Amino acid sequence: MTRVVDTNVALVAKLPGGWPAELVDACEELLEHILEARLPVVTDADGEIVDEYLNQLSLSGAPSLGDAFARYVHDQRFVWDAAFRPDIGRDPNAEHRYAALGGDDADIDPSDRKFVAAAKAAGVPVVQATDTKWLDWGPALARHGVRVEYVHEPAIRTLYRDKFGQDAP
Repeated sequence: MTRVVDTNVALVAKLPGGWPAELVDACEELLEHILEARLPVVTDADGEIVDEYLNQLSLSGAPSLGDAFARYVHDQRFVWDAAFRPDIGRDPNAEHRYAALGGDDADIDPSDRKFVAAAKAAGVPVVQATDTKWLDWGPALARHGVRVEYVHEPAIRTLYRDKFGQDAP
């Protein structure tokens, strides 16, 4: 079950207040499964995904499950096969631009492009918890052959409906 894991999955486990209990439980179950089974997590060769984890979470590994996840990925990423750290072709002259997306990234939030590029390069899904924008990106993600797995899809669809006053596409 190798995946790219969006930072918000670990953040829900770290800061559960305000999120539906079902979503918190699903995020915790996923992270526990990854940690207990010692599953590899896809990041990227330049370390941008791990850097984002570390900007939002802590290497202390405690007291939260989200922090434990960040530490696990940080400590294990070079133990795992290099295929779990694909080169997504970061453009050194343009922030949030990746060769893996071939310039077809206008519909994707710049801060999330690294997750999409890594998923495309590795041929794995992205796991998402709370970012409702991903529900709108279906056509762009399909062009790249990237699937999204929502940790708890009913919760994110409810968040979308509450935010936009309509059902998600």
